[in-house]
Amino acid sequence: MTSARVATEGRRAAALRAPQESTREGLRSRLRLVDRTAPERRRIGIFAGVVGVVVVLFAIAAAQTLIISEQAHIDRVNNRIAEAETRAEKLRVELAQLQSPQNITTLATTKLGMIPAPTPVYLQPKSTDDARAGEAPPAPTPTTIARATATTVAPKTTPSTVAKATTPTTAAKR
Repeated sequence: MTSARVATEGRRAAALRAPQESTREGLRSRLRLVDRTAPERRRIGIFAGVVGVVVVLFAIAAAQTLIISEQAHIDRVNNRIAEAETRAEKLRVELAQLQSPQNITTLATTKLGMIPAPTPVYLQPKSTDDARAGEAPPAPTPTTIARATATTVAPKTTPSTVAKATTPTTAAKR
């Protein structure tokens, strides 16, 4: 056989094999390696995803519950603050009414039995009062006190609160 003939037969053989190889390659391209654990892995992945979503939803629900309970506590505290402010305002109004001059005059005359002074007297300080303000008062003179027996009663020495008509002070003169 000549080399030309061998070459021709080689081409013919290659031409005959080509359709068989192309169909074989076609089959190989359609075939793939099947992993039998893939569906099981897919189920585990889906299960893990569902469990993850459920856990996240429970966490969100727990956070919402915590927020609602804290908001309820804040609302109760705000209500207590509003009640305290309302009570404080009522007490301020009551204090202002009790401190009014008309109320003080009424209580002084009815409960304490005081009478208003006919004309007010204003004290006038002397010019020497400021210079003498820092001085110590004179020492009291010692007096001897006689012992009193159980049968003697001391005379009344307490000052009277009823003023004379000519004196604007509350202490009576002796």
